[in-house]
Amino acid sequence: MKRRVLAVMLLVVLVGLGGNAVLVARTERAAEAFGGGRVLALPGPDLNVREYGPAGGPAIVLLHGYSASIQWWEPVAEALAAATGRRVIALDLVGHGGSEAPRAAQAYGAEGQAAAVRAALDALGVRRAALVGHSMGGGVATAVAEAEPERIERVVVVDTYGDTGLVAIPAMRSVVCAPVLGPAVDRFRGIDALSTSSLQTGFAADYPVPDFAYRSLQRLTHTGVCDSDAIEDLNAVRPVADRLAGLGRPVLVLWGERDVITPTGPNVARFTAAGLPPRVIAGSGHSVMVERPEEFLAAVTDFLAA
Repeated sequence: MKRRVLAVMLLVVLVGLGGNAVLVARTERAAEAFGGGRVLALPGPDLNVREYGPAGGPAIVLLHGYSASIQWWEPVAEALAAATGRRVIALDLVGHGGSEAPRAAQAYGAEGQAAAVRAALDALGVRRAALVGHSMGGGVATAVAEAEPERIERVVVVDTYGDTGLVAIPAMRSVVCAPVLGPAVDRFRGIDALSTSSLQTGFAADYPVPDFAYRSLQRLTHTGVCDSDAIEDLNAVRPVADRLAGLGRPVLVLWGERDVITPTGPNVARFTAAGLPPRVIAGSGHSVMVERPEEFLAAVTDFLAA
């Protein structure tokens, strides 16, 4: 009798977990203004965008990293526009920040993200641009530059791992994306204490996790958490370091000295081997523009003026 009761209870739990997994996997979200931005209606997923500086002329396009948003550029975006005199555009990638979060997993990969960015540039009338991508955003920038080399004049990547295996995936993502049980665990992502350890890897160990990092993480649907694989997609075919070296455009690689999520040593060595030795920012972890904004601005403005 006890075994039968336990079996029934186990079956109920499994059915519940399976149903939850289906519901979570089908979650989608329409675009909405977020972080001071506005919604840009596009043929594909609508994106949240924020602009700084003059309206016309060549642009600097800022593409954030995994689980981040346009808010990660706030320490540098306005100053970058002032220092360069150029239009600066910060975009929330598909599923992130205020941008639309569709159900289809392919929208979150390299091809889907790059297509959305290109559609946004078309809608904004951007004919020439420099791309600045942080982490996953650097992978998207690489894909955009490969697809439209005539529009992209130069590229900056910040802590974007250059080859397969040169990244330490946060433990929480591995758990949340596990079959069946993962979606159930994902329901607890709103508890800051459970998110802190994963978010801290995005910064130096002694740098306090900013409030906007928690807000950005909570904007992701389960699909966004588990299928935002832009860099993985690229590296699986050809390493990002080699792709950037072969663009035929000026490329600047920035790296945080204390980065642990995309470890500094092996990544610096990989990019150096590809002919793109990174500029290492002392004292910074994975998010140079947040942790060391003055050094970031100096490096980027010098590169754009060269």
